[in-house]
Amino acid sequence: MRSLKVGVIGIGRLGSFHLQKYQNLEGCQVTAVADTDAKRLKRFGRTREIKSVTDYREILEDVEAVSIATPTSTHFEIARECLRRGIHTLVEKPICTTPSEAEILLKEAERAGVKLQVGHVERFNPAVLKADALVDTPLFLEIHRLGNFSKRGTDVDVILDLMIHDLDLVNHYVKSPVRLVSAAGVPVLTPQGDIANVRLEFENGCVANLTASRVSREKTRKFRIFQPNGYLSIDLLNHEVTWVRKITKQVLGRPVVFPRKLKVPKIDALEAEISSFVRAVVRDQPVEVSGEDGLNALVLAIKIKEEMQKRLQTALSHSRS
Repeated sequence: MRSLKVGVIGIGRLGSFHLQKYQNLEGCQVTAVADTDAKRLKRFGRTREIKSVTDYREILEDVEAVSIATPTSTHFEIARECLRRGIHTLVEKPICTTPSEAEILLKEAERAGVKLQVGHVERFNPAVLKADALVDTPLFLEIHRLGNFSKRGTDVDVILDLMIHDLDLVNHYVKSPVRLVSAAGVPVLTPQGDIANVRLEFENGCVANLTASRVSREKTRKFRIFQPNGYLSIDLLNHEVTWVRKITKQVLGRPVVFPRKLKVPKIDALEAEISSFVRAVVRDQPVEVSGEDGLNALVLAIKIKEEMQKRLQTALSHSRS
């Protein structure tokens, strides 16, 4: 079977993982990489006989598909050029920085007849995959994504850096337009917001509360979904799912809940994401996380950013008066 010629644009920490997964995937041949850091490329070139350049445009004749793992601010320019050249594209989350840019990428992909997948890797988290079949009528969602400060991702605020993962999951589960957004955030270590709390109310009555922080001392990724007669507790970090249900039996006149820890298969989420992308390209199937999915998460993120900024400006103006 012919190997798919693949390139990776941006071989920092995340891009190097993309590269590793492609190299271990049967039916893929990594032919080129690009990164603006010449020193990083030099270190890379010592151990791999792959074309390596500082200008990503120089690899586009050598590949049929690419992963883009560069800073968010560069996603639009690079992805648009790749799509225009007829190259199947997996772009890391968020798809880009504005909805108008994302819409252009969707049109470019459709015009060229190529696949556009967005790297919302939590969709491939084994805990999420296990919970998917049990989610039917979500009424309330509570999500916490907390982490230590890192320079990686600080070209954007905590909404586009961290919360965007959970916004995609919320859209995936709720499947209803947002009716109301309330958001508060604070710039702690960077000029951008580093911690944020958001309440979303949907037209179908569902409510979601989300907290994201990149200035916390401990790392947490918890996702709880409350439904009639029970709830799911999903630990995205440790890949654990607990299914808590009300049963018909009563004790002392009170309803009884039955918690059951589910068996979650061991799956490498990034490997699953990249495998799904390659499979969609080779078999000409729809991608698992589409450009439209990426756009929907971004639209919601921008609404949150706007509300957060309004609240922050109001609070600061009151503190000065």
